[in-house]
Amino acid sequence: TADEITGADALIVGAPTWHTGADEQRSGTSWDDWLYDTLPNLDLDGKKVAVFGCGDQESYSDYYCDAAGELYDQFVAKGCKVYGFTSTDGYNHADSKAVRDGKFIGLMCDEDNQYDMSEDRAKAWVDQLKS
Repeated sequence: TADEITGADALIVGAPTWHTGADEQRSGTSWDDWLYDTLPNLDLDGKKVAVFGCGDQESYSDYYCDAAGELYDQFVAKGCKVYGFTSTDGYNHADSKAVRDGKFIGLMCDEDNQYDMSEDRAKAWVDQLKS
């Protein structure tokens, strides 16, 4: 509910990328409606947010984890502070809307091509968020 979101000390949000190449509503999930219908009406100024995304960097190299970038954009527009940026090293993608200043805006996982790296990446990301 809106009260649960506004009342939380911090949020961890994530989405898969499905609608490749779209300018908005990239996840193909109910997040899309929530981002554009509910989020604009919430007071989240200063809220701590961490973002994760899932994608296939080999088959969709030009759109890797774009929906995570959309989450970032929408939450930042509401005044949220995003934590947990991660390195793009070790990934094999051509482009991603989830990259800002050379880093991913959070944890990006590719369960199709790098499933064996996801657990260590997630552990490192959680450790970063805790510090």
